[in-house]
Amino acid sequence: MDSHGWIKVNEFLETSKNGIWALGDCIGKNMFRHTANYEAEVVSHNLLRARDSTEKEAVDFHAVPHAVFTHPQIAAVGLKEKDAAMAGLRVLVGRARYMDIAMGVAMAEERGMAKVILEEETGRILGASVVGPMAAELVQQVVYLMNTEYQDIMPVIKSQVIHPTINEVLVRAFSELQHSDYKNS
Repeated sequence: MDSHGWIKVNEFLETSKNGIWALGDCIGKNMFRHTANYEAEVVSHNLLRARDSTEKEAVDFHAVPHAVFTHPQIAAVGLKEKDAAMAGLRVLVGRARYMDIAMGVAMAEERGMAKVILEEETGRILGASVVGPMAAELVQQVVYLMNTEYQDIMPVIKSQVIHPTINEVLVRAFSELQHSDYKNS
């Protein structure tokens, strides 16, 4: 156990006791049902399918989404701008208000907004947050991007987006960064 009473695990969710695994709230990381489900898949693979340590799967917590289902909805994934700065990363930030898009105007959604954070040098998506209707669904789209090989914005920039939809708020936020000076691998 660590100093806070959480069970310590390695990147494969193994404890210090051979053959004992831990997942979910007891390890003290990202205490969400969807994260516990993901951890269960990792443990299942490592316990039942990995024949040796080279076949084990490590957990990856870089893109864990979370949401608060209030009015307005609040959702986020990845790093916040201040966390990225504390980690010494130089970032680009794109913002869009729901009122910047046709559906936001039609909904009269004056408070909604989306914010996306990219690493300046690489263009890698570091995080996003959305406040407003369907925030959780919008953030989930960023989760998918963060789990692609390059973790960049080009799939959004190059895609046609049905108009008018609330999805356009993310496109607008990412589009602010389209011409930024970063290496898009």
